[in-house]
Amino acid sequence: MSGRKRTLKLGWRELWPVWVVFGVLIAVGIVGMQVMFPTAALPKTLLAGEDLRLTLADLEPAKIHLFSYPATPQNRAEFFVERSPASGLTVAFASCRRCYRSGHYQQAGQHLCGYCNEPMERLSSGQTPGGEKDCKLIPIAFERSGNQLVVRGDAVRETFARWYAPVLTQGAQQAR
Repeated sequence: MSGRKRTLKLGWRELWPVWVVFGVLIAVGIVGMQVMFPTAALPKTLLAGEDLRLTLADLEPAKIHLFSYPATPQNRAEFFVERSPASGLTVAFASCRRCYRSGHYQQAGQHLCGYCNEPMERLSSGQTPGGEKDCKLIPIAFERSGNQLVVRGDAVRETFARWYAPVLTQGAQQAR
């Protein structure tokens, strides 16, 4: 036996199946991540002064439908419409007053605060939120006539000005 080492030279002709297998595995991994962690649906954007008109039959029960409205020139307010299985309707802002800028997300049929990661409390009809900042969903007035739901742009803007503008101005003053 000689003391020479044998070197194995591998070129692209020998290694292409390995690269194909790696490429397929990476593609399967990317598709799997998109299926497991889908991107959140963007809210439908309304124009200033525009009213939201929906047919109740188009609303799936227990599914949140997001919308965005220019409440002020600097802020777009996100709100949602949800039809309960018992044909009740909820129209409310999607973020709480305590952690407004942290956003929100949905999980297991609940609407959660993006900062606290806690479910946001829904107010029952006729109940008004307290003066303190809390994780309660602020309801928006709407009209229901027959098979139509109408959320007035003025109602969104006025409710935002009443319940969120003081919180936003207070936060801006503290940042200075």
